[in-house]
Amino acid sequence: MENTLSITEMYMMVLATLSNSDKLDLISRLSSSMRDEASMKRERPDLRTCFKGDWSGIDADSLRNHNYHGRTVESW
Repeated sequence: MENTLSITEMYMMVLATLSNSDKLDLISRLSSSMRDEASMKRERPDLRTCFKGDWSGIDADSLRNHNYHGRTVESW
């Protein structure tokens, strides 16, 4: 079997040559970039786009008056 290094092992070989202060600076920058990415506001999908299609002939009253397993939906 061929000896191969993972990307993490390759980075660690390079990082081993850095001074402790450079390593701490790198840790700080990596942590900051992860926090920035996690705190970015993610756009919520528009739920109305989930219901695309042909809804012709279906209106709120027909949905409201349909008997769903013995339950009816009251008007709002």
